[in-house]
Amino acid sequence: MSEISFNSIFDGVSLAVHAAFPAPVQVHGGEVKQGLKPGDFNVTMPTASHAQEVGSRYRRSPTLDVIYYPKRGNAECYAVADRLTAVLGSITTPEGDVVHATSCEWTITGGVLHVLATYDHFVRVPQEHIMMETLKIEQEG
Repeated sequence: MSEISFNSIFDGVSLAVHAAFPAPVQVHGGEVKQGLKPGDFNVTMPTASHAQEVGSRYRRSPTLDVIYYPKRGNAECYAVADRLTAVLGSITTPEGDVVHATSCEWTITGGVLHVLATYDHFVRVPQEHIMMETLKIEQEG
């Protein structure tokens, strides 16, 4: 198992969406200034956390927002949401690691579908141990 990074989870989600919804659908990553069309997806990572658990073990919790811009309204959003929740349940990173979503919820805001998936996982961060100096004891006697 390789080290799972925030970028590898982002890439795994993007690849999963692209595989489930092939061309001509476009899967964008991040801010799109132009070229976004109805039927396209945009994958962003609005939040992520990194918190120490025990010793060198840390919990990472990236949340990804898969945004869908429908062609025909809410009914289409419902169908895409149903399919996306299944696709995002388990993703494979480019390094080959399978990561499972610990939560997946969706909303429609302003006619746009947002599917939020969180991928909690643990990593070990190597820590440098600072050793004490050697104490020399001299006994008289």
